[in-house]
Formats: sequence, structure tokens, C-alpha cells
Amino acid sequence: MESKIIEFKGMPLFQKAKFNPPFVMQGTLENFACFFYMLEGSMLSYDARGVHQISDKEAITKNCGSYVQKYVTSNKSESCEAIAVYLYPELLQEIYKDEVPSFITSENNVAPKKLIGNKLIEQYMNNLVVFFEDPEAIDEELGILKIKELIMILLRSENHENIQTLLSEIFSPVNVKFQDAVQKNIFNPLSIEELAFICNMSLSSFKREFNKVYEETPAKYIKTKRLEHAASLLICNDESISSISYDSGFQDVTTFSDSFQKKYGQSPSKFRLNQIRK
Repeated sequence: MESKIIEFKGMPLFQKAKFNPPFVMQGTLENFACFFYMLEGSMLSYDARGVHQISDKEAITKNCGSYVQKYVTSNKSESCEAIAVYLYPELLQEIYKDEVPSFITSENNVAPKKLIGNKLIEQYMNNLVVFFEDPEAIDEELGILKIKELIMILLRSENHENIQTLLSEIFSPVNVKFQDAVQKNIFNPLSIEELAFICNMSLSSFKREFNKVYEETPAKYIKTKRLEHAASLLICNDESISSISYDSGFQDVTTFSDSFQKKYGQSPSKFRLNQIRK
């Protein structure tokens, strides 16, 4: 991974990174948010609210919490390149001063929102790229102006209500319930370790809490739910077995087929055929 960072008072403010996919990254946003824009490539972002996908010239806003991001090539590019703009409470307080309380309008959690076809944001990001080539050209005063410019653009976009809520949540860290985080990711192709990370837990703590809530091990419960989901998809649509395998949370079709055979006593294709005959 190649990365360039522009700092503000010792903290990353703007970051541009280039990846050679497939590439997996884990991280945590503690008491701050991030505006994440894909210059090229495609990304799947998993957090306590579920999965969100963005591709070339698309973006998401992410607030506090742990995440797993998986980068893949898009139809337009063989590499992945992205820009992150970090939004810190102390920085927003400096920018808006007495206006900051006006952002605190809701206590509801809001999932990251995709921004599509926003020419102002695209132009903003193209202008920002120049500073990565010459970091000394941007000082703290200009950095603050660039952050304020981005927020003004976002607050005037079609997602202005969600951005308003996001700004509010920066000052009130998100607390997503354990069961919500599990259920919203149960059919995503994540390992138990990755799911524990998203829930901000060590693997051992996650397993203990899972057993307490579901009275079953994570591996057994999740596998059962994924197989049941796959069985319902086999009945309801005509997608390929590999697509249904992935949509149900399995990372390879061989493991899915073997597990399905053990649970239902027949292969996925035979199961589908028998259901059609019925």
C-alpha cells in the first residue's frame, strides 16, 4: 500500500492511499468520522451496521466504530486509489465555534450513505489531489478552509439530512447493540475474527458474549443461519450456486456445497431441483 498524509496539529487530516487488490484493512474510528472517496477501484466496507459498497467516484461517510474494508478491482480499473478526509470534534468546534450545538439534532444511528454523481464532490477531490503532490502548499488555515468547504458541499447535497446527523454523532459516539451488529453482518463474508473486531471485542470476549446471547457457539449458529438463508434463496430465485454461496456469507463454493450436503442430505443443485418438482 502506498500512502500520503497531510496532518493537522499532529493528526491525519487528509490521506490518499493506493492499493493492489485484493487488499483487506481493519481499523477503528474513535470519536471522529471519515469521508471516504474512491478515485478508482471498488471497496466493500463492513461495520456494525452492515455492508456498504462504493466504486469509482463514489463515497461514504463513516462515523465512530470498528470496520473491515475489502478492496477489489472495478470494471474501470485494475487498482484501487482512495482519499480519506478525517473529521475531528475539536476541529469542527474550531471551525464552527458557537454553531456546533446546532449539529446535535438526533440520537438515531445512521448508516454510511453513498454519494453518486456529485460533480462538486468530484471537483473537490480532484483539487485536493494537488496538495498531496506538494504538502507544504497547505497550512493549517487552508486545511480548515478545505474541511469547511467539504462540509458545506455535503450539507447542500441530496444527503444533507444524513450529513447533519453524522455531524451530530461525532459529538455523541455511536453505541450499536451487540445483537444488531451480529444480525446485520451474519450473511456477509466475514470470519468470526472479523465480526468480533467489528463488535469492538477480543475473540474470546466475543465468543463468551455470543454464547450468552444465542446459547450457541458463533461458528455453529452463523453456519446454520447461512445455510438456511441459502436454502431459501435456492427456492426463491434462479441465481447461480456460486452467487447464492457468496450472498449467504460463504467465501468459497466448495465449503458451501459440502456444508449444505451435510445439513440437507443433498447438493444445492439437487435441493433446488427437488423443490421445483414439488
